[in-house]
Amino acid sequence: MNVGLIVVIRTLKNEAHKLSLTSSINNMNDVKVCLVCNSNDAKVYETLTEIADQCSNTNVVNAKMKKTSSASIRAGARFLQNEFSLKHIGYISEIDHLEVLSVLEKFIEYQETIIALNKREKNNKNVKPTFYQSLFSISEYLEKIIANLIV
Repeated sequence: MNVGLIVVIRTLKNEAHKLSLTSSINNMNDVKVCLVCNSNDAKVYETLTEIADQCSNTNVVNAKMKKTSSASIRAGARFLQNEFSLKHIGYISEIDHLEVLSVLEKFIEYQETIIALNKREKNNKNVKPTFYQSLFSISEYLEKIIANLIV
């Protein structure tokens, strides 16, 4: 499907969250996942590396120092662009570890709709966006989709 997903992680609280994140990622076989460690904590990077070892579609990028969210997203996007040929790259950022799990579950459920929405928005733009401008927020797209389902 040529879809990439960047997930910016600052903290992982416990083993249960690690297992939940691993399980969610393993349910997305056709999506290339890039976990970006945006933390000074070596334990977080080590945990993300363990998750990537258990998930064949996952890689880890270490920001090494706590950076802004947009810098972390760009680091993940650069990695995905250099390693894979992807048409759609979304990101999950600026939320805590429990919300990440919730957004991942909703992404799995609405993946086709999110990609269709991304295609429609790209086609509606008069000027072709740059690579970084074409990245999209999974959370924002989910809000739009859920709002349309309620109406």
